[in-house]
Amino acid sequence: MTKFLAVLSGVLLATSVALLEPWIGVPALVVVGLGWWLRSLAVCAVLLALGVLVIADAGVLASAATGLVATTYLLNAATVTAPHGVVPTTIPSVAGAVGFTAAAVLAALVPLRLAWAPLAAPVLVLVLYALVIQGVAARRGRGDRELGQTTKLPGPAGPADVSKRRDATGGGRGRAGW
Repeated sequence: MTKFLAVLSGVLLATSVALLEPWIGVPALVVVGLGWWLRSLAVCAVLLALGVLVIADAGVLASAATGLVATTYLLNAATVTAPHGVVPTTIPSVAGAVGFTAAAVLAALVPLRLAWAPLAAPVLVLVLYALVIQGVAARRGRGDRELGQTTKLPGPAGPADVSKRRDATGGGRGRAGW
């Protein structure tokens, strides 16, 4: 199935290039075909498609469709020679590609011109990143120990408090020496 998707997405990539600039269609098909065996040529095929988008001054939808096909081509062409069982087109990868394509189309088609948007974009990216990481990060329960706490170790005269050291420099939480 991976080889079929690699061939299909490669043919679609070459077709999208040929529709925008017919004279580059044949070289694009050659580079796409060679990209199934040489990964660096697969990247060159996508860069060729990107160059054609720039030269042809393509619209938003043509650019989005070509980008989606290029993403699918790179995902599948990279795993044509992979061992059996490697599946690049999973539901999360397809949903991410389609979702980001839809977001890019929406952002390009909405006629919103805000002078302060370039200033707000980095802050918005950091806030979104923090929200995603917060959902992925491991959470500790109330009974979980931290690394710097003491433990009771049995000794010859009974249990004794022994602090765990985090590193050889003697640094750690609650200690002077930083």
